[in-house]
Amino acid sequence: MRLLLTIFTTWLCSSAANAIELLGPNTLPNQPAYQAAVNPASFRSAPHYYIALIIDDMGYRYQSGKRAINLNENITYSFLPYAPHARKLANMAHQKQKEIMLHLPMEAQNGKTLGPGGLTADMPKQVFELELQHDLLAVPHIKGVNNHMGSLLTQQMEPMTWLMEQLAEKQIYFVDSRTSEKSMALNAARQYGIRSETRDIFVDHDLTNKAMHRQLQLAVDVAKRNGSAVVIAHPFPETMTVLEQWLPQAKQQGLEFVYVSQLLNIRKQIRARKKQQKRLTQWQTRQTSLKSN
Repeated sequence: MRLLLTIFTTWLCSSAANAIELLGPNTLPNQPAYQAAVNPASFRSAPHYYIALIIDDMGYRYQSGKRAINLNENITYSFLPYAPHARKLANMAHQKQKEIMLHLPMEAQNGKTLGPGGLTADMPKQVFELELQHDLLAVPHIKGVNNHMGSLLTQQMEPMTWLMEQLAEKQIYFVDSRTSEKSMALNAARQYGIRSETRDIFVDHDLTNKAMHRQLQLAVDVAKRNGSAVVIAHPFPETMTVLEQWLPQAKQQGLEFVYVSQLLNIRKQIRARKKQQKRLTQWQTRQTSLKSN
């Protein structure tokens, strides 16, 4: 019995180590900050708290977009299709080895105007897919998609499946901005095997300094409680001022900033490790019970 426990424990540790190795520096080349963040040895030996910070609504204002791109940490930028400066700023971010997303306009319950490239609930599938294909081509270098507005459309399972069919084909990840508590987007994404997550915290619904710092502290709390957090902000001047001050402080609290694609890998491996630990605990409990009988 002791020999069996030794063999099982050795196998489990080896499996966990192999899973964690997937987080190594080859995940995204030429990203030295991320290599340090998810070095396998440090991942095993010390706690890390990861934040994927997304800056939404990029592309309409050149100077504020440029200021956002110049933030030092690994930050993901989500561009609206057909915004006047989207392509130029996306190319600039790409040159700085930042990660790019498409901020896909979707119909909201309040009927707010979507702008170019918007997807609506009354679109036939053929029109929906054609518009989506154009949107995906409008912004260069995209690795993922998140919804702009969408409190109405994300509640509709059928258009969400049309969306995920296209993203699965192109191997593009999806983040649900979670503008509706009834959103079906994440369920649809996972049905198609798309790497996906949902937003945890919005930073700047209220642009006062106090409110934004409160939201950022909530992001830290979520990251420390769950191991990671997905945080969304916008390129407002007030937000940029707060982030420029806060980012260095966050690093001192043990937070690591990673791109969304990297966070998806990290969460996958954390879930795998927890699952393996649960299996080991169940097996050990069972063996103890058998011994007592």
